[in-house]
Amino acid sequence: MVDHSIIVTGGSQGLGLELAKYHYHNNTNSCIVILSRSEDKLINAAKKITNDNFMNLKEFHEDKSRLYYYPIDLSNSSNVESLLPFLTKLPSIQRTYLTAGGASVKLFKDYSINELQQGINMNYSSSLFLSHVILKNHLCKHLIYFSSEVSFFPFIGYSSYTPSKTSLKSLVNILRQEFPDCRLTNVFPGNFASEGYIEENLTKPEITKDIEGSSKPISVEKCREIIINDIDKGYDDITTDFIGWVLMACDMGLNKNWNYSKFWFLQLILGVVANLFIIPVYMIILKYDINNFFKKHSKLTDKDKAQ
Repeated sequence: MVDHSIIVTGGSQGLGLELAKYHYHNNTNSCIVILSRSEDKLINAAKKITNDNFMNLKEFHEDKSRLYYYPIDLSNSSNVESLLPFLTKLPSIQRTYLTAGGASVKLFKDYSINELQQGINMNYSSSLFLSHVILKNHLCKHLIYFSSEVSFFPFIGYSSYTPSKTSLKSLVNILRQEFPDCRLTNVFPGNFASEGYIEENLTKPEITKDIEGSSKPISVEKCREIIINDIDKGYDDITTDFIGWVLMACDMGLNKNWNYSKFWFLQLILGVVANLFIIPVYMIILKYDINNFFKKHSKLTDKDKAQ
């Protein structure tokens, strides 16, 4: 018997799809709702989750299906507000995963204005509007946001992505003060092998790849496993790899943030030491590497013009 619901945005692919699949098969008393812009992708995703019946959320009936999809542009405030009547019909919403988003990685000058706006829509507005509707109407007491580990350390190439993810981090900190009775989790994933990761590497500048290093992305399944395990253990600031944990530590040390993370006391100590003695040296090295990149790029541009 279905007694609660779980909502997953960005549920048509990647981590969102993996989370929906996990809960559908492991929480048999739950109703799963996946949201995304494309109806075709949502239907394909639903087929990957189950061979049984699935339905459009407009046709919701708790005795007919456990899996529902709804095509919606979550960056459109009017669309999100129109979703409210459908959400109120659902059994008690236990969790809402705000996974919708994606990275486009280029130098700032290479973006179009439209691409910059898209970055804000996908990575901030889509979570902002839905969480407003949910929290204002007391529909769910556990929201899981998805920022990024680059929000701890912004660097070249991520100008359309990191500012929105950093804003999301700030939003969660504010909402924790305004909604103390709700559980608000913030996940800071590192690289994982999704469709989005493949796409972002197609345009990623070499200097960005150099700074990130040669870290191998974990699988989507492993990323989901880490997130679910940490949520179940009570952590609400979650990283998916060691470098993310270290970067979070640097963000905490000598800073105003208080995190509900794994080994937070060690992070505070490490953050203080790193910010006093390690980060200043690293920033000098980083600036040197970036300057060299632009000098090399400038020489190649001048050579092309001469030809």
